[in-house]
Amino acid sequence: MPRFQLVSPALERIRAMRSPHDYFAETRSGIALWPEKILCFARRSRAETARDVLARHHHHRYVLVVPWQGTGTVYADDRRFVLGPLHSLLIFPFQFHHGFAFDQEFVIWQIITFEIKDAATLEGLRLHPSRRMEEGDYALMAGLVEAWEMRRNNELSQWLGLFLNRMLAVKSVGRVREGSRAKPSSLLMRINQECMPRLDEAIGLKELSGRLAISESYLRARFRQETGMSLGQHLRRLRLQKAMSLLLQSELSISEIAERCGFDSIFSFSRSFHRFSGMRATDYRERFTKG
Repeated sequence: MPRFQLVSPALERIRAMRSPHDYFAETRSGIALWPEKILCFARRSRAETARDVLARHHHHRYVLVVPWQGTGTVYADDRRFVLGPLHSLLIFPFQFHHGFAFDQEFVIWQIITFEIKDAATLEGLRLHPSRRMEEGDYALMAGLVEAWEMRRNNELSQWLGLFLNRMLAVKSVGRVREGSRAKPSSLLMRINQECMPRLDEAIGLKELSGRLAISESYLRARFRQETGMSLGQHLRRLRLQKAMSLLLQSELSISEIAERCGFDSIFSFSRSFHRFSGMRATDYRERFTKG
C-alpha cells in the first residue's frame, strides 16, 4: 500500500479520461526542448487494453506509464516490469512493448505519450526506465492532469518536464521490481556499443566475438541465456529500429534506408520490416509523419 494518500481529485480526473479518437494526435507548446505533442489518457480495465493500439506496437513516441490503482505487468523489449501504485515506467521510441496484464479487472493507470526535440536528454533513463514514485511525483502528475483537462498546453509541458527531470535525478534509486530478465545485461550493453555505430555493415559472429574477446559458442549461448533471443534476432531488431527512426526523421528513400541499415536488398528489408512492425515501410512513414 502507498505510504501516503494519493491525490483524490486527480484520481477522479484520471478515472474520467476517455480513450482518444487518434492515438497520435498532438498538443503543441512554445517551450523549446521540453516535451510536446503530449497525449494523456487512462486505462481502467482489462477490456480496454484488449483493443489498445499502443499495447503491442513500435512507434515513435515516448510512453510514460503511471499506475494509481491496481497492479499489472508491462514488457518493453526483453524486460518484464511488474508495476503498481508508487511505480512509473518510461518506454522509449521504437521499443517493442506490450501489456498491460492487469492482476484484477478494474484499475486506474495513467498513460502519457509525448515527443521531445532533444531526445538525448532522456538517454540516461534507457537502462533504468522504471522508478518508485514519491509524493512529489504524484503532485506533479495531479498538476499535469488538471492542465490537460483545462487544455493549458504550455503548463502541460512544464508539469511533464518537471516530472522527467525528477526521473533523471533519481534514476538509480529504488527502481521498480522487474522480472527474471530485468537487469540490464552487461553483455547486451557491450554488444550494443560495438554494433550500434556499424549497423550498415554485415557484422559476423566471428568478428563480434573477436572484438569482445570471447568464443563464438559462448557468445551465442550466453546471449540467449541472458535475453531469451538469438543474437541474430537482436541485431535485426537494432537495424529495424534504426530504419524506423530514419523513416520518420529523414527524407531518404526506402532503398537508401535499407542499405544504411545493413540489408542486402530492399526485398529483404521490406519483408523484415513488415514482420517486425506489422506495416509496410511506406505506410509507416506516411502514418507517423502526416500533419
